[in-house]
This record gives sequence, structure tokens and C-alpha cells, in this order.
Amino acid sequence: MSSALATTGLVMLGAVAAMPTHAQDPGLKVDALRLEIGGFTDKPGATGSVLAHGAVSLRGDSGDWSYALGARLDAHSQNGSRDFERVRLDYTENYLRWQQKDFRVTLGTQNVLWGRVDEISPVDRMSRVDFSRGVLDKLPDRRRSVPAVRTEYFGDNLKLDGVLLPVFDDAVMPHARSVWNPVDTVNGRILGIGNLPGIVGARVVKADINGAGGAGLRLTAEGEGFDYGFSVQRVRQSQPYYKVIPGAPVVLQAVHPFSTVLGAELETERMGATWRMEVAVNSARPLTTQTFQYRTDPALDIVIGAEFFPGDSETRVTLQLAGHRTFTNQPVLDRTRIYSFTGEIEHPFANGRWRADMRFAMGLNDRDLYLNPRLSYTGIDKQEIYLAAHLFSGANNTLGGYFRRNDSVVVGWQGKF
Repeated sequence: MSSALATTGLVMLGAVAAMPTHAQDPGLKVDALRLEIGGFTDKPGATGSVLAHGAVSLRGDSGDWSYALGARLDAHSQNGSRDFERVRLDYTENYLRWQQKDFRVTLGTQNVLWGRVDEISPVDRMSRVDFSRGVLDKLPDRRRSVPAVRTEYFGDNLKLDGVLLPVFDDAVMPHARSVWNPVDTVNGRILGIGNLPGIVGARVVKADINGAGGAGLRLTAEGEGFDYGFSVQRVRQSQPYYKVIPGAPVVLQAVHPFSTVLGAELETERMGATWRMEVAVNSARPLTTQTFQYRTDPALDIVIGAEFFPGDSETRVTLQLAGHRTFTNQPVLDRTRIYSFTGEIEHPFANGRWRADMRFAMGLNDRDLYLNPRLSYTGIDKQEIYLAAHLFSGANNTLGGYFRRNDSVVVGWQGKF
């Protein structure tokens, strides 16, 4: 994308962000606007970045029928030796829906977020991953709509949800020069593996997939004192895994393997807290052996989380313990055991006009740390101005270690209407 086009996109979104919401066409709803400027403290090949984002939609209904039309525009700019500018137009929800009292059918692009826990949801496999900024945003903002045919049945105390993904659309990934790219062919590193000197100068090739994305069925129900659910999914992994193909130069081929995922989930209120749990068995987690052979093996994920308000205060605390185990009989470069502790502490003050927030993730079996302190002014209706930091550290094969030079401070404005 040319520099002129990227700059124009940033200016246009900035101008729209400055407009009062009542100036918009009443038939066209502005869903979200955002403008963020940041600077890196350790010069990871970049000195600063700019994000501009806007999303609009048009919705209506007539009798049993309803529809949604929506689009989003994301403009990213990175300064420094690895500079780039990119403007990307993407779809949001665009569907036609027919609904009766206890039955609903939706055809088109739509949000499909399964699961109950925050940040790490092993049951959430139907949605499309947005990894364009790594893990800087919260989980709902790291998911995109998918082309789907969805049928939902609503019983007295249960819901049956069936989803077919007739067309596969892969994850939204960072620009090749972005410091958030999970593949670093300049220094020879891959996220989740660590240092891999043999891939310096490697050629990265996208997957060429024209088939379906898969399908899934989920049953959720309300019990006496607890809610539960079960799901089965046969889906492609939207975020690519990079298969090493030796040669001159080495080729990193993006692959999106099919896998069968069996999931169970539970939610209950006990001891003044809301407890959530997810368990997922994955039939085919992609791996790379020490001889650079690609293979898949089964894996198990367990996440247990609690949300509570200490002393019945306005402070909200969310904590999660997550464990991952891949079952393989071959020596591999990937991590096969991952145990982590994640959470968020959120405290409003000054009569709710300000909010202090801290997200964190730390490894329990390997050194891995991510901290995201944030101070927000929320005194403007449906808008906030924020100052935040993103801090990383850890071993080479962890997320914090891979992004350890990406410590940054950002200031931004966003509105959700």
C-alpha cells in the first residue's frame, strides 16, 4: 500500500473521530472509532506506531427478518528502520437473519464467540483471530467475524448452536515488517519456538486454501446453581502455523490444519465469586520436530478462572490459571507444557470518571511476563482517553521473551457507540 494512501487513511479516520456523533447519517451507525499513538522504548527496529480504526454498520428488520451490513477500516503505521504503512478494509457483520420465538437462522458474516473464560479460551475456535497487534488488545477485540451459516435453537433452559463455515478466511496477521509479526526472518526467530538461526532470510509463503473452514455444534444449559456446555468442532486453525521447508532460501509455509476439538465448560457462583472453567481436547496441534519435520499431535487445555469484587467494592478482579499439554513421542522445537497465570484488576474512581486497569500474564513453568497498566478518563459519554504501557520479558521461546524488545507507551482515544 502506498505511503500516500496510508497517510490519507489516517487523516480521514482522524477527521471522522473529531466529528460529533449526531452529525452522522441516522441510518448509518458508527460502531467504533479509535486513534492511538505509541512509542517504543527499546528500539525493536521501530521508534513509534500509529493506529486509526473505524467501524460502521446499517441494521434493520421487518417481521421475522432482520439484516446487518457492516465494514471496518484499519490503518497502521510504523516508524523507524522497519517502517511501513498499511490500510486494510475488512467486513464486520453482514447477514440476513430469520427468527421465530425459539429458532433463529443467520446467513452471512457474523461474530461467533464460544466459551466463557477471558483472554485464554480453548473452546473459542470458530472465530477468526486478529493478531495484527499481537496481544495488545483484550480477547473480544482480537476476534473478527467469519462467513458462516448459523442455526440456533432456544429451549427453556438450554441453547443448541450449530455453525457451518462454508468458506475459510484466515487470521488477520501483522504486516511483514511489523514488530508484532510472529515470524522474524531478520534475526531468525519464531513465536512459540524461539531462536532459529536457519530461517534468517527465509521466504514466508501464505497458505493457498479455497475450501471450507469447518463446522461445530455447541449445547449450553442452565442447571441448578451452575451453567454448563459441551461442544464439538471440526475446524481449521485460523492463525497460521509456519512449516519449515529446507532449501536455498528456506521457505516458511503457512498451514492451517484441520483438527477436532471436544470442549466442556462450566460457570457457577460460589464464595462471592463467579467461577468459570473450560476444558478442550484438540486432536491435531501442529508441531516441528528437531529435524524440522512438520507433524500434528493431540493436546489438552484446561482453564479455571474467577471474577470477584473484593469487599463488595467497585474494584473488579479477574484471575485465571491455564494449563496446556501436547502429547507427542517425538522431540520437538515447540513448547509442549505451558502453565500460566493471567488476570486483570480494574478500579474506577473519581465518581466513575477515571479508571485504573492492570492486565497481566505470567508463566509458571517458564519465565514469561506481560504487563499492561492503563489509566483511562471515561467522563465523556461512550468515549475514553487513555494512557497505557505494554511491558514484556521472558525466555526466548515464550511470548514475553519473543516480544521483550517491544516495550511501549501509548496514548489514545476511542469511542464505542
